Amino acid sequence: MDAIQIWLNSSRDYLAGISLYASYGTNNFLKKLFQSGPDAYNKKKLVEELQKLAGKVTQMPNFVEESIKPPPTTSLEEHAKYLSLLRKRDDIVRQIDRNMGLLDISNNKQVLHETAKQILRLHQTKTEIWAQIDFFDEHGCFELPAEKKEISRDKEIQLLYQAISKANKRLKNPDSPSRIKTEQLRNKHLKRLSELKEQL
Repeated sequence: MDAIQIWLNSSRDYLAGISLYASYGTNNFLKKLFQSGPDAYNKKKLVEELQKLAGKVTQMPNFVEESIKPPPTTSLEEHAKYLSLLRKRDDIVRQIDRNMGLLDISNNKQVLHETAKQILRLHQTKTEIWAQIDFFDEHGCFELPAEKKEISRDKEIQLLYQAISKANKRLKNPDSPSRIKTEQLRNKHLKRLSELKEQL
């Protein structure tokens, strides 16, 4: 276990850590879980498990205390959503821990199977919540405003010609439904086309 002790006293490279757990750990579910990536929960859990293997369990920092605080410029609504996500994340982490404990003590295959499925579902939810939290920490909001795509004048003129042509075809049919609406739309396009041509 000297290798584990060396890892614990180092910068704790995640890939090296999961390699150590793959060699010395006995929980196959945890091995697969750690392979899913170095998110905050997996890193914390990996350290805990390797500390157990090394016989050196220490107090880990509280999740909430180490959380990144949201930028001060956010709205109250988004700030409330951010705090709600932090609470959900921590609740899910606790649920995962409880289920992991159940895996260690149960011998019932059905219970083990259902518990493992529940852990996977919780892990997926946790990953989604972390993605939202990370996005908020990086951008200061939960959604970036959509960029308005501007089209060139030539492209707009081309699209207007197409729309006017289609409108004219519909208007040739005397039984065309929404005739008045089509005429209004065509006139609007003609007006815009005239404006664009004047700018040339």
